[in-house]
Amino acid sequence: MKPTKHFCTCEDFTCKLHPSNHSKGCDPCIQKNLAAGEIPTCFFKSVDPDISRVTDFTTQDFVEHFIKHRKK
Repeated sequence: MKPTKHFCTCEDFTCKLHPSNHSKGCDPCIQKNLAAGEIPTCFFKSVDPDISRVTDFTTQDFVEHFIKHRKK
């Protein structure tokens, strides 16, 4: 079920941490990602919505994604 009133850009609606599957908002997703040394998908999408070529979501991968897609 796709959320109707949430800004989340994640399309993995089967994820138990997706805000449409509980009432805790984005906190559980962000906590999980930070504990794993990763950056949430929505941060990548805020730089460039096409994340089809992103294979890892580490901080280093986010920096590289940002540098590649930043607007000058």
